[in-house]
Amino acid sequence: MVPWLISLTDEKDPVLWDKLGQLYQAYGAAYEGDVLKKAYAKRVDQARKELMELKGVAYPEIDLAHIFNQLYVDARPQSSNSNQPDDWGNLIAMVFRVLSRKHLTAYPHTKEVLAFLKEQGCRIYLLSNAQAAFTNAEIDLMALRPYFDAIYLSSDAGICKPQPEFLKQVLDDHGLNPSETVMVGNDLTTDIAVAEAVGIDGILLNTFPYSRRELENSPIKSDLVITDIEALKTNFT
Repeated sequence: MVPWLISLTDEKDPVLWDKLGQLYQAYGAAYEGDVLKKAYAKRVDQARKELMELKGVAYPEIDLAHIFNQLYVDARPQSSNSNQPDDWGNLIAMVFRVLSRKHLTAYPHTKEVLAFLKEQGCRIYLLSNAQAAFTNAEIDLMALRPYFDAIYLSSDAGICKPQPEFLKQVLDDHGLNPSETVMVGNDLTTDIAVAEAVGIDGILLNTFPYSRRELENSPIKSDLVITDIEALKTNFT
């Protein structure tokens, strides 16, 4: 399980919300940009609380496609003649991502390392705190899908790392032995924490980066710290 993508976004950009508001208006839902942004935040907060209670988990993950769909229902007058397009929520979620995205690229050496690991007989699974409506398209834009044996996205699962059940699902689905499985991730509080919670080794790809003091003082400890994904080639030969 490895990190793979750098996606930089600005979801606070007023221009983003103005353009989304115009799109909603075109289909009969009366939103100005700032009103839409506030309504979105309120719906997200409400949905997270409801999902947390429903699933009984500390780390729920909502599906933003459902949020964007509900925002349309909230604002569209019953008397409107405009028809909501099919799959509206996913459409708006993808538009939201494209408009907010400033940069998209794979980590340096990602494809090379993934190909090497596959040649070594490793099975590779992507476990990502991510929205399916965003991430599936980005996986394909970066031509990374063939490298993964399976892909698990938190919005599909309704939970996210470090919720242990998210990682346990991968282990159970594929009959993986925890002693022969390793999590590679760049976040101590999600990737390494979930590995620790289910008893598998964790390798921190220190891209933030965490300082030496932060690593020493963190109660969450990885089994290995690397600064370049290419170092995995040495550890899996």
